[in-house]
Amino acid sequence: MGLGPSTKMTTLHHYHCPVTRELLGDAELSFQSLIVNGVSERYDDKIFTAVRTGELGEGLHADGAIVITDGWGNHHIDFVTVIEELGKRGIPSVGMSYIARQGRLVCTNDYMDMIVDFNKNESGYESSIVGDNNLVEYDAHKAVSLLKLKLKREGISIRKNADGKDKVLRMGRHIHHVETVRFGEKTELNGPQLTVRRTIGEIKEAEKEYIADFSVHLIGPADRHRYVHTNLDFMPVACKTEDTLGNGKTVLLGGIAAMITGGEANGAYEPHNIGSSEGFLDEVVRFGSSGTPEVTDKLLHVEVTFMPEKGSTVEAVRAAHHLADRVVNEVRLAMKKAYSDYSGPYDIMEYHVSPRKANIIVVKIVSALGNMYESAVFPYEPGGISGAKYLMDMESPPIHISPLQCLDGVIHSLL
Repeated sequence: MGLGPSTKMTTLHHYHCPVTRELLGDAELSFQSLIVNGVSERYDDKIFTAVRTGELGEGLHADGAIVITDGWGNHHIDFVTVIEELGKRGIPSVGMSYIARQGRLVCTNDYMDMIVDFNKNESGYESSIVGDNNLVEYDAHKAVSLLKLKLKREGISIRKNADGKDKVLRMGRHIHHVETVRFGEKTELNGPQLTVRRTIGEIKEAEKEYIADFSVHLIGPADRHRYVHTNLDFMPVACKTEDTLGNGKTVLLGGIAAMITGGEANGAYEPHNIGSSEGFLDEVVRFGSSGTPEVTDKLLHVEVTFMPEKGSTVEAVRAAHHLADRVVNEVRLAMKKAYSDYSGPYDIMEYHVSPRKANIIVVKIVSALGNMYESAVFPYEPGGISGAKYLMDMESPPIHISPLQCLDGVIHSLL
């Protein structure tokens, strides 16, 4: 199995998903569904999930698909098998994966004829720099263009002679720009200034078996040359002010993102698979990629110190994410309070499901093997983890989500 810092899809990456955005902006295609698959450990489970995904694609009347994976090796078995099961049902696919030299396919089939390799590193090997080999906007544009070409080659019309009206789905998002962040007596949002309580966060009693200590830092763009443990995730700082994920209204703090890092004391162990990313922050993260904060963003940083010999456990990594989410949630509560009487505008995000256009689905094959291989879906808040269901605990069935749910933080990565 293979998953490294440079290729991993953080929670922030799913929140900004380049493929979802590219398809929503395409005037020729109709895009209404994503399927989230967790990578299974046993071969029989991989086949089961892939077959169910093919059946679900068929049930959604998909004309074509883009299949994405966040790892290689073991992940590629799920990846290749899903593309095959879709192909057997007449649904042509374009695959997207890190391949290069290190991630070359371990298996293949007759349907693996269009693959976008999103490697960016000249060496072709894992660089251990977060975001270095991320799937970005250019890769998404390439995949959509290739899918159109494949549909044409296989005689599937992009334009259809069908009756019926477009179905329009909408969600509102308001970006509240933060210019300054500071510590203070309580967490509050006042105009462009975010104040974070000095004593924010706590380790719950049940977490003390796994977490020895933690600290919270506010990091500006000019203060990134500091040593951090390996990256566990980047998350948006956002909250729902109306309805559930993918619906209603969301407020997003612009100019700031949340970051989780973690490791055992004295560098004894850093959670990782193919390389860890501990080091000076400005050297181990490629800022401005699709899964990392912007170059100018401020960071709400939660650094976790794991108990000895616990950093490699599922329970410890889950506990770290929950601790960080509680820190972010205190900010969310301040946001909700600040927007309790807000009656101003929200930017409308919408997509049209049209019976007169080719129907496209996206399959995201994400990690679901525990520790640094885990994903969860449907948290209470955008990009959060509280309330979310772990794919591993559900034995990784295919999960249907909408494009707006994807862009509203329905997928949380524990990578």
